[in-house]
Amino acid sequence: MTSHGKTEWADRLIPNLDQSATADLISRLCDFAFIISSDGEITQTVTSPFLAPKLDLTPWTGLQFKDTLTKESVPKFEARLAEFQKGQKEVRPVELNHRATDQQAELPVRYTYHSGAADGSTLLLGSDLRPVAEMQQQLVEAQIALENDYDARREHEIQLRVLMDSSDVATVFITLETGAIVSCNSAAEILLGRPRNELIDASFASEFEDEGLTSLIDRMVTAASDASMGAILAKSALGGRSYRIDPTLFRGATSQMLLCKIEPEEPAQEPVDQLATHLVSFFHKGVDPIVFINMSGQILSVNEAFVSLANVTHAQTLSGRSMSEFFSRGSVDLNVILESARRNGKMRLYSTKVLNEHGDERPVEISTTQIRTEREPICVLLLRNARRVEAISTPTSQMSEAEINSVVELIGSQSLKDIVARSTDVVEKMCIETAIGMTSNNRVAAAEMLGLSRQSLYVKLRKYDLV
Repeated sequence: MTSHGKTEWADRLIPNLDQSATADLISRLCDFAFIISSDGEITQTVTSPFLAPKLDLTPWTGLQFKDTLTKESVPKFEARLAEFQKGQKEVRPVELNHRATDQQAELPVRYTYHSGAADGSTLLLGSDLRPVAEMQQQLVEAQIALENDYDARREHEIQLRVLMDSSDVATVFITLETGAIVSCNSAAEILLGRPRNELIDASFASEFEDEGLTSLIDRMVTAASDASMGAILAKSALGGRSYRIDPTLFRGATSQMLLCKIEPEEPAQEPVDQLATHLVSFFHKGVDPIVFINMSGQILSVNEAFVSLANVTHAQTLSGRSMSEFFSRGSVDLNVILESARRNGKMRLYSTKVLNEHGDERPVEISTTQIRTEREPICVLLLRNARRVEAISTPTSQMSEAEINSVVELIGSQSLKDIVARSTDVVEKMCIETAIGMTSNNRVAAAEMLGLSRQSLYVKLRKYDLV
């Protein structure tokens, strides 16, 4: 079409453009071009001269286009082609994969559909997606590598934690920049007398009697740098005992750090007294579980028999935990034991059930003794397996024959409501008597065991003439 002597475009056609120029233009605008007949046969193929690596698609001429596709791509191709042939506007591009052959790997291509000629053929223009697929594969491999590195790092952290907690030597990690503790094991908690959550981020030098932070850290750095110096000595701020600190200097992820192993300057003296020696041996090798707790119920030390009963790996993991965690009635049992120890100094054969780490129950009888120390009184719990006794024993608190007969005689003379009330009184009295006996007449502990207030318990004691 011309206007005023000038050539113009009309109906989206470029005038004066021959077929060779058209083919060259198409080859430069896309990576692949296919002419497909109305029945889906490839009649012509064009490959961009800039495609790398180069591909020869001329053998595909005469094949059905869908036969060159993977099984998953065929439905997508046919659906888009049907939309295009129906004249639907704005047919979306589709990503298809061509099957791998002996000469080439699987070929991902993004195709757009265009009108070809009056005979109903279709022009497919394709963009090579191999660079995108390679980048996606690299991203996936990078993600897998990061996950593997994370798993390996987590495995190393777990191994380090297990190694530290299984060591009997107090070990702490200190950052050189601030002198603060960043990690420690259970032995360090016991030696420094503070739980781990209080030691983390605390100043290491404040745990020892020294000239100050800079002096102690400098001494440790000097000792770590000079192999001939060995360990340094420092007195604990808790008790004033002298300890040997063996530092190792190393570079962490962001700063320099110190690994410090702490041991007493002089090993603990073995007990000279024969009785003390026997008691220590009995504690460690005895078949009955023994637990030392403070008057708040926190575990101070246990023997191997209790470690086995609680089904834990190391005795150090129990230090600082509440004994109520291992009683079936929780704080009720613990309060009864502690209250009896405060009042009477001891308690014999308290029956309850002990739970291990997995929730399994075991009936036990507990004897408690309160002993005095320089700092505070503590309680010693001796546990004995009561499973055999429980199996062969009969209930000690049963309704007497007279009480049963008194209830039976009411039948016919009183209503069922009055008979049930009388039976309830008999059972209630039996329970109160049992609780009073189990707590050695400790009214406070018995009230807590029964879930009553002390005032309510006193009222019931007077009601049943048990005062």
